Amino acid sequence: MFKTSSVPAENRYAMFLTMVHLGAIATLLLIATLIFDLPGFVDGLPQGMLFVAIGAILYRKLRDDYVEDLWKAGISAAFVAIAVCFLFAPLALGLLGDMGGNAPWRDAEIAVQWPAAIAFLAFFAGFYRRMLSGGASR
Repeated sequence: MFKTSSVPAENRYAMFLTMVHLGAIATLLLIATLIFDLPGFVDGLPQGMLFVAIGAILYRKLRDDYVEDLWKAGISAAFVAIAVCFLFAPLALGLLGDMGGNAPWRDAEIAVQWPAAIAFLAFFAGFYRRMLSGGASR
């Protein structure tokens, strides 16, 4: 009646952690492609890696309390980072542009990829912080 997996729980958790590590590496690679303005075909590699990693993480996210706690820590950090990014990035860009004498703040542009990259970076930072602290809820 109930479907059980033939894969042991340790193997499923190891696959989950592998996807978390893959996602963290892909996020760092995505930020590197944004900083160094690499060609478009290189931009697709971290995006594809993130697509696979986040898909696997989402599939496993609420299977047990420990993983759910890690997920919540990562999502909370990503939410805070994206809120701060959207609130203060235009202000910082405008102030730096005005101080540098470049262009008025109205003409400055923020790359569309940066908020997503910052959210992913904060997600994995929150995830790893909770995982390294033992995953205990506070």
